Amino acid sequence: MNIQNFFLIFEDAGLFLYSILKAFLPLPSLEVLLVPLCLKSPQKWIWYSMIGAAGTCIGGAIGYLLAWRIGSSVLKNIAAKEDIEKGEALMERYGVIAVFIGGITPLPDFLLAYLAGFTHMPFLKFTLSDGIARLLRSLLVTYCLNRLHTIINVDRFGIWISILILVWMIYEWVKTRRKLQAQRISKK
Repeated sequence: MNIQNFFLIFEDAGLFLYSILKAFLPLPSLEVLLVPLCLKSPQKWIWYSMIGAAGTCIGGAIGYLLAWRIGSSVLKNIAAKEDIEKGEALMERYGVIAVFIGGITPLPDFLLAYLAGFTHMPFLKFTLSDGIARLLRSLLVTYCLNRLHTIINVDRFGIWISILILVWMIYEWVKTRRKLQAQRISKK
C-alpha cells in the first residue's frame, strides 16, 4: 500500500492529516489526495479545499516553529543547497510576497515553512500568507475538477498564475499611488 492509498482510506481525516504532514515533511503535493477525493465526491470540492488549506496552515506553523527553534540544521538535511539558497534570497528580499507566490507555485510547502522560520519572518504574516495561498491553490484545483471536469497541473502553471497575480498586485499598487499623488496635487 502506498502512502496515498493509506490516507485515502480515511477520506476527510486522511486529507487533513496528510496536509498537515506535507507542510513540514517532504511529501508529494496535496493534489495526490485532492484529485481522487474530488472525483469520488465532487459536491465536496470546497470542503476538501478548506480541509487541505487548514491542515497545510497548521503543518506550516509546525515547520516554521521547528525551523525557528532548530535553525538551518534541519533544512540542510531535507532540501538541496541550491533550493535553500534561492529560498533564503527570496525570503529576505520579498518576505510575505515570496511566501504567497511560493504557496501557489511548485515550491515545496515544507521549504517555505522552514525558510520563514529560519529567517525569523513574523509568524502571523507567514501563516496568513501561506494559508491564503494554499487555499487559493486548492480551490483552483478542485474548482477545475468540479466545474471544468479537467485536472489542472498547478505545478506546471503555478509560475504563470503567480506572475499574473504579481502583475495584478503591481498594477493595483501603481493605480493607488497615482490616485494619492493626484489627491495631493489637488489639495495644493
